[in-house]
Amino acid sequence: MNQVTMRRNDPFGALVDDVFNDFFQRTGVAPARASESSTVARARMDVVDKGDRFEIKLDLPGVSKEDVNVSVEGARVAILAESRKQRETKDGERVLHSERSITSYARSFELPVEVTEDGADASLENGVLTLVLPKRASVAGKRLTVR
Repeated sequence: MNQVTMRRNDPFGALVDDVFNDFFQRTGVAPARASESSTVARARMDVVDKGDRFEIKLDLPGVSKEDVNVSVEGARVAILAESRKQRETKDGERVLHSERSITSYARSFELPVEVTEDGADASLENGVLTLVLPKRASVAGKRLTVR
């Protein structure tokens, strides 16, 4: 069974939402839709198995390399990042409009095998974080002789 979802185009809806959201932000009252006020975003991610290593790419728009924290423990990878923006419109010394925003990105996932920090690399270019994580060499099982 095919299901079609229809959505009405309401050109004034966004304007009304902005007016009410601005009101709630200025008065300190929480907006009705808490999901829109969320400050933690889930970064888009690609994981590619290159044989002896994993190559992971995350979209982190507006984030500088100083604001990225990557931790690896065994097969678990955790990435935290933060983007800060500030805009201000002035007319001489008079501030007409000022906006500040902080967006936090968080991802935590487990790879199929453990990785090692030896030879690992992390780089951030044009808003894309690239991680190269070499796979940990598998240790062959050791057979014990029973005495």
